[in-house]
Amino acid sequence: MLLADAEHVPVSFSGDMTISNIEAAYADLGAVLRQDGSVVMDLSEVTETDLTFVQLIESARRKAAETGRDFVLRHPADGAVLEVLRRGGFLDDDTSDRAKFWLQGAAQ
Repeated sequence: MLLADAEHVPVSFSGDMTISNIEAAYADLGAVLRQDGSVVMDLSEVTETDLTFVQLIESARRKAAETGRDFVLRHPADGAVLEVLRRGGFLDDDTSDRAKFWLQGAAQ
């Protein structure tokens, strides 16, 4: 579990993150976005995901940007998350802000 401090608000997800349980992920992200500080998200324990989860993260990332907050991944996307990003076309332009967010400069 990531620990919060005055400047960073952690959130982590694990296991299956699909449409079946997107409501819980939505609630968790909403709670994090209501706090002050940079959001640091850990997806390293996500074992299964779908476009619903990726779209939720994208929406939260944009909301954070609108309010001038940093919203970063603790590690570059990999595993199930990376596969969904590829299939969904989220990484087609590897110079986009979206690809930079997900990949953090790592080769896809």
